[in-house]
Amino acid sequence: MMRELLLSSCLCLFSLAGAATGAELPVTGEQLLKTTLARPAAQLAKAQVLSGRFTHRKHLREIPKPLTATGDFVFARELGVYWHTQKPFDSVVVLTSKGILEKAEGAQTLNLSADEQPAVRMIANVFLALFTLDMNALERNFQLFTADTVAGRWTIVLKPRGGAIASVFVHATVSGTNDVEQVVLTDAHGDRTVIDLTGIEYSNAAPSAATRALFNATRP
Repeated sequence: MMRELLLSSCLCLFSLAGAATGAELPVTGEQLLKTTLARPAAQLAKAQVLSGRFTHRKHLREIPKPLTATGDFVFARELGVYWHTQKPFDSVVVLTSKGILEKAEGAQTLNLSADEQPAVRMIANVFLALFTLDMNALERNFQLFTADTVAGRWTIVLKPRGGAIASVFVHATVSGTNDVEQVVLTDAHGDRTVIDLTGIEYSNAAPSAATRALFNATRP
């Protein structure tokens, strides 16, 4: 399902729209880093490695129950994101500034180069910026808004400024308390994708040899 999300974005097969609650107020990246995102951004600024679990649910209008996938992920600064789906099938997606690579059941099934496909680089940069709450990078491509904070949970809304990225992202909503905990995406047909991140752990140490091996073994 991670492959589906990334490929669909890269190939512009659907538009994304996140549903936010309450009024949306325009805000700058600098304002967010001084207020709403001050604590998580400070923690992320020190972290070299993040790891945790994910649950990916795809809600389709034609199907009563969502399609669900679970697994774990590792984000390593300067390396990228390692996304390991364990159920309902075993697959690995590695996203770096160089491209996207997928392995299913140990066999390579996808390899998209950022040098050959600019859309891949764009998606990689946005995805990596979300993991680090790099608001300066996000603000170059998106208008930023805040929605009502409920029970200490913040919500940031991203709307593309235009250009090529506008053909991919219409609207994206990111929320959390101390971390980025949920991303909600809804396509133009009303189908909805919900990605929940849990059990997030931080490490301020440089990536270990074992962590680097995850990326070296599947480098695009």
